[in-house]
Amino acid sequence: MQTRYLGRLLVALFLTSTAADGTPSLHGQEVVSRFAGSVEKGVYAADYDALLYPTEIHRTAEPERIEGALVSRVYTKPEGKSNLEVFRSYERELRAAGFEILVAATPDPELKWLFWKIYRPPYTDLGARNWSDTEDRVTFGDLARVGGFVDYYILARGAGDGEAYHIAVLISKEQNLFMVEELRSATMETGTVTLNLEAIRSAIESSGKVAVYDIHFATGSAEIESVSAEALATIARYLEEGNDHYYVVGHTDDTGGLASNLELSEARAAAVKEALVRDYGIDAARLETDGVGPLAPVSTNAAEDGRRLNRRVEIVKRLSR
Repeated sequence: MQTRYLGRLLVALFLTSTAADGTPSLHGQEVVSRFAGSVEKGVYAADYDALLYPTEIHRTAEPERIEGALVSRVYTKPEGKSNLEVFRSYERELRAAGFEILVAATPDPELKWLFWKIYRPPYTDLGARNWSDTEDRVTFGDLARVGGFVDYYILARGAGDGEAYHIAVLISKEQNLFMVEELRSATMETGTVTLNLEAIRSAIESSGKVAVYDIHFATGSAEIESVSAEALATIARYLEEGNDHYYVVGHTDDTGGLASNLELSEARAAAVKEALVRDYGIDAARLETDGVGPLAPVSTNAAEDGRRLNRRVEIVKRLSR
């Protein structure tokens, strides 16, 4: 997003707001300006949370998930302003700022049912968020209306300074309410699980496999991020020590649908194999890939710490054939 708006956005995010420990925070900031005349009823801010969004507009669609620093705001739009005007205003501002519009949904019978699912447990529990009242007061009824009676919806993506930004706008059919969610992708701390040759040797000797947490993928994607290079190089050095054969197995947490998680985990395992073969010269015949999605968890999926442990790639030694 190489526009003047990127400068505005970065100033808002990084210069005018800091957390208690002095680190940058999204709290209290607006990446996109509010619709003129609207009243902010409540704000929810978290340094790490998830934004769920649809890729298809039908009631059975499974939402995708993006994680990062999240701010959600509920507004009342001014009297005399239509939902269409609010929708077009945000659409124009986002496009002008260099954002890519990923989803732009106008009134459709499926919207209500789709978002009623996305913004209720176990996907997203708006009522459990710690909302701070602002000019007005957000109620549980407001949250039910804004999350469950969506009339228009926008999801947009922008990038700048090495980070990604997602903006979701949900405009309700009820009570002149709308919600804007702003998410800045946050890089999880790396190196929390140290991967070295001795650790790989020991794990495979004792358990027949090693769980790898230092291979990172773009959210909802099989694209391997550049920070994974060191882990891949270490795995390659281990593989070069012998001629044994291995399974490369992808794992996900239980967020989203089973079919999509199985597909994603298989694609991620295949991407790891491809990187080892292409970039490090490992014989492709020594590696078989598969994905088991959320079917082999090592921790609970009820908490983020557990879900993080379940998202992994395993290198499993297999018998010679």
